[in-house]
Amino acid sequence: MANLMYCAEPGTAELALLVEDAWQGRGLGAQLARILVDIARDHAMAEVRAAIMAQNQRMRRLMVCLGATLGFTDDPGVVEARLPLSAGD
Repeated sequence: MANLMYCAEPGTAELALLVEDAWQGRGLGAQLARILVDIARDHAMAEVRAAIMAQNQRMRRLMVCLGATLGFTDDPGVVEARLPLSAGD
């Protein structure tokens, strides 16, 4: 499952992925994330964000590979990935 949701902050969208355990590690999440980032860019979004469970190393690594930076949140079990977008990316 892959979702891209508009945020209250203009120009910002939130990305969320859920890949069944049996399908993890095959590149499916990476492909879905790239598609969602492309859709966000096509809709002139300035940034894509993702709230990630701190222990979810695969998702953290994926977002960093896409160019996101990770930051702390008020919840110590959650990190936030922020991926700035531009039309030329």
